[in-house]
Amino acid sequence: MKNNLDKLFADNKIINYFLWVIISLGLLVYKLIYHELWKDEWQAWLVARDQSIGEMLSFLNYEGHPSLWYLYLKIWSFVSVQEEILLQLSHGLLLVVSLYYLFARIKLPTIWKLLISLSYFIVFEYGVINRGYIWVILLSLICVDLIAKEKYNRYLGFSLLLLCQTEAYGVIIAGAITIYIIFTYPTEFFKTEGSKNISKWSIAGLFLFILTVYPRGNEDDFSRAYNQQSFSSEVIHESIQGNLANVFTIGLIDDTASMGTSTIGFLVSVILLVILIFIFLRDRRSMISMLFGLFGFITFGILIFTGGVRQWGMVYLLFAVMLILSNAVKSEWKLTRSLLVTLLMIAPVIHGIKALIVDAQLPFSNAKEVGLFIKEKVPENVPVIVINKFETAPVGAYADRPLYELPSGQKFTYFKWLEKVYIPTQSEINLFTKFKKVGGVVLLSPTQIDNNRFPNAQLWKEFTQENFKKENYWLYSVPLEK
Repeated sequence: MKNNLDKLFADNKIINYFLWVIISLGLLVYKLIYHELWKDEWQAWLVARDQSIGEMLSFLNYEGHPSLWYLYLKIWSFVSVQEEILLQLSHGLLLVVSLYYLFARIKLPTIWKLLISLSYFIVFEYGVINRGYIWVILLSLICVDLIAKEKYNRYLGFSLLLLCQTEAYGVIIAGAITIYIIFTYPTEFFKTEGSKNISKWSIAGLFLFILTVYPRGNEDDFSRAYNQQSFSSEVIHESIQGNLANVFTIGLIDDTASMGTSTIGFLVSVILLVILIFIFLRDRRSMISMLFGLFGFITFGILIFTGGVRQWGMVYLLFAVMLILSNAVKSEWKLTRSLLVTLLMIAPVIHGIKALIVDAQLPFSNAKEVGLFIKEKVPENVPVIVINKFETAPVGAYADRPLYELPSGQKFTYFKWLEKVYIPTQSEINLFTKFKKVGGVVLLSPTQIDNNRFPNAQLWKEFTQENFKKENYWLYSVPLEK
């Protein structure tokens, strides 16, 4: 029996390399064949492509994200290849390197590596969907690899600084890793030069993060760029349930972001918290660091942004990071703890496989279909006016042309998050049409328009086929009013 368990939780080098190659190639092929870029993915690319580095850095307070992902995409934007493919490849490269660290450099039972890589968060939210979260994964794995090898040097410090330039959640994970390092040598941490430097890198990373995303501009800009929410018991409940139950039992309970909180969800969250404490109880450093990071995520969700499964999945990454560090200290785990760890990984894997199946069967949204339709059917000299830049920007990316907004009448490719939606009038559209000296314009909307508001608008085509994100579009032709 013991021999069988030893084999089950062994770290097999040959199998690790095999899984790395197969999963990496499989995801790259999957991304290029099946995944349609969503508005969140296009937004970062368009900001990086269409702004200078100076403009981009001053714009990031609207994005709420630090600079690393954008600077990385800026380099790729100079390559003369189809942009949809470029974005997939740029993200895919980081994904492959991340999986290399997980399978080839990290010490962990092979079965856990497989389950982590196939979890909904790693394989889909951060693997298929092209977002800057992939930097959080890669830099976190680089950090724990260096710590496990006891390399407390400037490379570790620099990795922590870069981790703070990924996401707000990357800052929290960097903090949790720093706490782990402090508790490694609690009485000597600030006495050794290497430890002092690491702490300096972490603090510098935090200040650089604040400098990047802190709001600049007038009060109206601030209110539109950041989500403001009221402090309440419901928000506390939502953050706790989201960061626990919706992570480790994802798919088994209702999504908190869309369905709200429940008593069952809260009880499951409490049970999961107890299980996490029990799992890491054998290693005080990992337990304290895990709880520091977890409560950091929950507090962030309560005070700043509650988020959804994409943000809550960072808790799963934190769990994997602490699992790696704890395993590096003592590779022999009690059977009960090993089974509990494995159990916590089952639901995310099942949900990840389901997500891959659905994304292969359905378009991610209908933006690509609309964009290609406009590219083929709408002449370049005919302006496409939009209602709601936030929802329609990816259509312009797929159409390979800028769209127009009113009342400014300016072209745009990207948007400001939480920007106010302006609905133009028929007279404004008519005035814009005359100014452009065309016989009519095309109106694009993510919802059906009010015929009383736009009496001249004629429905041209609706794009309402079933899609992953349930995002539809309506295209109208609006002739010039005589």
